[in-house]
Amino acid sequence: MLFSILWRYFFKYYLKITIYVLSAVIIVIFIIDLNEIQIQKGSLPGYTDSEGALLAITRIPLIIEQTIPFTTLVISMIVFFNLNRKNELVIARASGISIWQLLSPFVTGSFLLGMFIILILSPIVNTGEKIGSLLIEQWSNPQGKSNLDVIPWIHVKHEEKDVFIGAEAILEQKKLLAGTTIFTINPKNGKIIRQESDFAIIHKKMISLNKVMEYTYEKPPIFRDSMTINLSISMSDFHRLYTQFTSYSIYDIVQKARFSGISDIFHNSILELQFYFLMTTPFMLIAMTLIAASVSLGFNHSVSSRIIITYGILAGFMLYTIIIVMKSLGKAGIILPSVATSIPIISTISLSIFILLQKEDC
Repeated sequence: MLFSILWRYFFKYYLKITIYVLSAVIIVIFIIDLNEIQIQKGSLPGYTDSEGALLAITRIPLIIEQTIPFTTLVISMIVFFNLNRKNELVIARASGISIWQLLSPFVTGSFLLGMFIILILSPIVNTGEKIGSLLIEQWSNPQGKSNLDVIPWIHVKHEEKDVFIGAEAILEQKKLLAGTTIFTINPKNGKIIRQESDFAIIHKKMISLNKVMEYTYEKPPIFRDSMTINLSISMSDFHRLYTQFTSYSIYDIVQKARFSGISDIFHNSILELQFYFLMTTPFMLIAMTLIAASVSLGFNHSVSSRIIITYGILAGFMLYTIIIVMKSLGKAGIILPSVATSIPIISTISLSIFILLQKEDC
């Protein structure tokens, strides 16, 4: 009975502090981001203050999603520090409650916050990115001319030659590439041919080019109405490269998994790494809560709060460094994305549990 009452009390207190801190973070993010948008985008011809504020709002969920682990660390440290200062944790421990029972409401709150990020915030982030991209494109092109911020290029090996193909626009359903540029490089003699065409049509084993201008070193340019290149590529080759600049919500991934294998969803290691980091968010937040507990629960109300803050910042910085290193290794394909995701979480939780076990025995 006593445990259930304390559990509800600590859980509600954790939720209250979480709402307060996230509200403050959202306000600060909005003010700072709106100022940056006005500085960077204010000179664009189609920019308006109201749309600038809308862009700042659409970017808030993304920033929250990226910073939520360390926001959780701050939330947990505030909770433990306040409860320590009021001797509530001391009284709870004196009543015979173990440290694991004491931490269960905070761990549960962190897990639920992580599930909120996956199920609710992630789709909002995905929608916000699309709205933000449309706003920036409208500001840059008031007349409605569409363009790609990132021109996708693919590299194909063909008959001992290196072929690089880029396009300004991709119409996947029509298998059409607009504004196509093709570089063919022969490593043996160093010969380079550049072909620029208005559009290209992708066939099964060849590419049809229309309105082609061909450039060869030390030769005059040659114009052709049309030509074909015997090269076997598919639209999925462009799609795989282009999707590394696109994020997916958990619902998009589940829907894709229903109609194709999981290997067809992740076209590169970057997307797969993003997915695993998203799916392990609840466990990352639990790790942050355990870090806060390991550096906070050993102090009483007579100890300076600066010590708690220093230990918390140091622990958070160490975990941040590990995450950055693992992300870099995962993006480079040196280690599997699942391994890059699990190492920071497992190491943090293991170390925190070891420290808490020592405090439990004290």
